[in-house]
Amino acid sequence: MIQSTKTRVFGCASALALLVAAPALAQTAEPASSQTGQVDDIVVTASRVVRDGFQAPTPTTVVTAESLALQAPLNVADALNQLPALRPTLSPSATTSLSSHGGNYLDLRGLGATRTLVLVDRKRYVNSQVMGGVDIGQIPQALIAGVDVVTGGASAAWGSDAVAGVVNLRFDHSLEGFKGSIQGGISGEKDRENYLGSVAFGHRFLNDRAHVLLAGEISENNGIEHLSDRDWGKGYAVISNPAYTPQNDEPQNLFVSNARYANMSPGGVINSGPLRGTQFGPNGAPYAFQYGDLASSSTMVGGSGSDYGSYIPLEPWMARKSVYGRLAYDVTPSITAYAEASHAEFQYDSGSGNTVSSFTIRRDNAFLPSNIGAAMDANGISTFSMGRTFHEQYPKLQNDITAQTDRFVVGADGDLPGSWSWSAYATYGEAENDQQFSNNRLTARFTQAVDAIIDPASGNAICRSATARADGCVAFNPFGDNSVSDEAYAWVFGSGSRTYSTSQKAASFSINGEPISTWAGPVSLATGVEWRREEAGATSSERAINREFASYNTAPWNGVVEVKEVFAETVVPLAADQAWARSLDLNLAGRVTDYSTSGRVTTWKAGLTWELNDDILFRTTQSRDIRAPSLEELFGAPTNLYATVLDSKLAQSYSTQTLTAGNADLVPEEADTFTGGVVYRPSFAPGLKLSVDYYSIELTNAIMTFNAATIVDRCNRIGQLCEQLDRDPTTDLITYIRNTPQNLQSLETSGVDFEAAYDMPLFGGDLGLRSLISYVDKTTIDDGEAVTELAGASLQISTSGLGGVPNWRYNSSAVFKKGPATLGVTWRYIGGANVNNAYTSKNLNILEHEGQSIVDLSGSWDLQVDGRELELFGRVGNLFDEDPPLTGVSTYGTTRSLYEVIGRTFTAGMRFRF
Repeated sequence: MIQSTKTRVFGCASALALLVAAPALAQTAEPASSQTGQVDDIVVTASRVVRDGFQAPTPTTVVTAESLALQAPLNVADALNQLPALRPTLSPSATTSLSSHGGNYLDLRGLGATRTLVLVDRKRYVNSQVMGGVDIGQIPQALIAGVDVVTGGASAAWGSDAVAGVVNLRFDHSLEGFKGSIQGGISGEKDRENYLGSVAFGHRFLNDRAHVLLAGEISENNGIEHLSDRDWGKGYAVISNPAYTPQNDEPQNLFVSNARYANMSPGGVINSGPLRGTQFGPNGAPYAFQYGDLASSSTMVGGSGSDYGSYIPLEPWMARKSVYGRLAYDVTPSITAYAEASHAEFQYDSGSGNTVSSFTIRRDNAFLPSNIGAAMDANGISTFSMGRTFHEQYPKLQNDITAQTDRFVVGADGDLPGSWSWSAYATYGEAENDQQFSNNRLTARFTQAVDAIIDPASGNAICRSATARADGCVAFNPFGDNSVSDEAYAWVFGSGSRTYSTSQKAASFSINGEPISTWAGPVSLATGVEWRREEAGATSSERAINREFASYNTAPWNGVVEVKEVFAETVVPLAADQAWARSLDLNLAGRVTDYSTSGRVTTWKAGLTWELNDDILFRTTQSRDIRAPSLEELFGAPTNLYATVLDSKLAQSYSTQTLTAGNADLVPEEADTFTGGVVYRPSFAPGLKLSVDYYSIELTNAIMTFNAATIVDRCNRIGQLCEQLDRDPTTDLITYIRNTPQNLQSLETSGVDFEAAYDMPLFGGDLGLRSLISYVDKTTIDDGEAVTELAGASLQISTSGLGGVPNWRYNSSAVFKKGPATLGVTWRYIGGANVNNAYTSKNLNILEHEGQSIVDLSGSWDLQVDGRELELFGRVGNLFDEDPPLTGVSTYGTTRSLYEVIGRTFTAGMRFRF
């Protein structure tokens, strides 16, 4: 590994000394001043049991509204994803994959967003996409009073998907008056202009028996069009090494700068036969194609070919808006009924280049330059292969997404005699994701149109196929810049659509109380039943159904899962006010879940908290957790896309089709989770809190889909997964790669979380120091044939959300408040890593890289204007404009799911409350 022991020790020591920005340490839920980012007493999400003074055995980090505000995030997920336990796997700047549909999701432990359960006010939220997960951007930020992050299995308490943990967003239901904010931002490169406006209103009426809560939000981000708009994204890519042989010392692949295609250019280039290396300029004029260094059949360094970075967006344009309303009414002094309604809408535009790496030109092609025809005759050839990019002349392949989510909740809470209370609610939610794509190449039409001949009767260029001509085929001139007529382009490139939809109906009833007491105090109990019905599906335009496009083809599908559950949780005090224990509590939970697709499964949890004295608390849990397969994983119809793969067998990089589909035979994943740790609050240093927690998650029947690059790499390197790809029997090129989810043997991860907090008076003000440190010791995938270690590597995420995880990640800061002024500085560190733990010097020329160290600066000034609270604030993110490390990942330059890629950012705005 990159980091030396000295570096690791220094990093831990400095982080613990300097200590975090975002989260306050709140496992013990102690009252504290909100000025330094801590929280008042709350009931944490680690448990359903409501019991004063209960301290959850599962580690829980609480992020306060003040901490979130300090970071001035455009999307609250941007702030939460800075926590070391989270990773921005699916966020607009982390991936161009349509699996995220432009949203912003939370991923605990790097196990994938679908293994993190997101709750809103301790209730399930409708999934934003058919593969599962909740887009956090649809939640109005002005309402969020805090966020609980449970970093351990919690399926027994909250149900499926809580394998890595739970994130609960808590709304401020007691709001009185108006509050809100408006802000704008831009990057240091003068792109990514953005704004956010968020407002909330609360008011009690009808003699304080009724309370109304309203909120709305609007935001827009202009994004960053190309990777090449950043220095680290200008042509860095992995290419084949033409000098490699198994016997010499050369690596098989090279990570280089200024990577270019050796088989495609804006005007087209001949790639076969004696005329190879002839390219075409304006009006089809042929001239020599300049091959760069290390040229292979498809890649090179420098030269005339099209560059890599110009095809890939860094961050898309996006806009979102949301509204929320809640009405609560005290029916009796002991019963409160409520109703909620919300609507969120999201728009996202993404584009990529239109490329064709190989198509055939015949001697009698109508547009063939005469001197090229003469050269073909002189060399005795009748055809040649050609490659071209088309995005220079026409708009990019465009995908415009509009996503909408509607959710309704009705419920009631009440008190019963004694210590008992009850809660009941029903929800209905639906999400629709509509994708309108344009400038998408029609595969068969392109082949027909580019095969043009001269019509003997008219002397005009026509399509060779009479059948195609009868259908309206227009001859397509591929030679040279701006060679394609509007009519031909309209024939070859088309538009289509596909729509994904999900819906959720759910109901729950629970009761809490203290049925008995032991010698150490009352026993707390929570029990209840839940039901939900989830449905998802996809519809497509006719051409997409018939797979006529080069990409975005989707067949219609639909699937339904019904779930019935019963659960119980109890806290049993075993000791209190003893010489050896201030308190000792046993926490037990169990849940029986019945799925209409895969049958019954049981989850459970056993935890123990031992508060030795005022200074020291020990805690431990063991749990069985589950994740049920998503509806797309179960029922998804075949969908094809194109992916660029590095085929080491042929020493070529080229584009091939991938085919994804569901698997109805999938069963739920099962995880055995252990956590154990200690909280230390030394009495000799009031305000100081320290904790360390070990975790281990062993997941069996893990549902995973390997990405195309992984399938090709493992087939070529170790002979595995070869059944998931097809090769052309003549050329040996890969023609299809099938990505089908499977229940693999196991997935394991383990590590240690460190937390620290220290609050003290300083220079007449208050200083709050915070730190979170995460060390990942192991993250392995065992599919029964090979064990892949992901910890300490920086692999880009796979389709299932798994990928490289650096061993170390820190988030530390100091916040100083005096009078109306607040100043905060944050240090974030994402560790260095190996490119791939399985690589040797024969695989790649670089094997490891450094980490990324980021400093953020923020400040605010409180004002009082006519009795109204106003706050001016500003933030500089990535103050020193630190680039991400070059990680040798495909064509991205860096691993976008791990490292900060935007660069320096500036944000300023105003908050108000009255």
